[in-house]
Amino acid sequence: MSLVSDYSDGTPAMSYQLINLAGDVLAQRHADTTFYSASTIKLAVLVAAIQAVEQGQLSLEQQLLSTHTFTSGAPGHRPFSFEPEEYDAGLPQEGSAMSLREVLGRMITVSSNEATNMVVELVGFPAVNAALAFCGAGHSVMERLIGDIEALHAGLSHRVSARDLTRIMHAIVSGRTAGEELTELMMGWLRAQEFHVIGLEIQAADPGADWGSKSGWVTGIQHDVAFVVPRDGHPGDGYILAVCTRAYPDADATEAIRTVTAMAHVLAAS
Repeated sequence: MSLVSDYSDGTPAMSYQLINLAGDVLAQRHADTTFYSASTIKLAVLVAAIQAVEQGQLSLEQQLLSTHTFTSGAPGHRPFSFEPEEYDAGLPQEGSAMSLREVLGRMITVSSNEATNMVVELVGFPAVNAALAFCGAGHSVMERLIGDIEALHAGLSHRVSARDLTRIMHAIVSGRTAGEELTELMMGWLRAQEFHVIGLEIQAADPGADWGSKSGWVTGIQHDVAFVVPRDGHPGDGYILAVCTRAYPDADATEAIRTVTAMAHVLAAS
């Protein structure tokens, strides 16, 4: 059974790319196929914000106001909100102040949609798309806020490819997007990310490995991208793997991503 949704045309597809930490491609299949990004686009939002901090344009301690309501990018620019059952329950009461550090942490570790939109409204779409370009993610774009269904129906979306996801992750872990302190901060959030698929397989295959990831999922879409340093390897022996899927039921997509991860882990270690 293939899934059809606002994000999936029902045509099953899977792509992946595996690179080492030097950026060399070790294996790939349909790596430039574009998919609806789901929450993996949050990596680009993170890079945009951290680069602004690195350049002194923003501070991690500056305050943002917690909110569930945002302005649509569709003509008319009407406000939209998430359904109460979709709220990030860990956010403080609406209107309460949060530091940018806290907001970025929730955006990555629990994939908070409200936190993401708060950051995008702070940095702007041009900065997010400039971050994608900086990372070499030429097939990817962010055109609307998370949850802006009216803008989605107006033709605005966000897209990624497996190659672009490995490029964004490589730019982060290599230190190309920021200095050592901010790079370690980003990697710490990626290590703490709670919704992992590649990590499930890494935990089973190599319990002592160092890894961090950013997943994304909506109906008919499931992706994950991770950096991995094997337990018995040196820091330079690690790899980055991105897997994108469309139109598969959740359990099938998870199994496909885990299967690719198992093969990638063996290949990268050989």
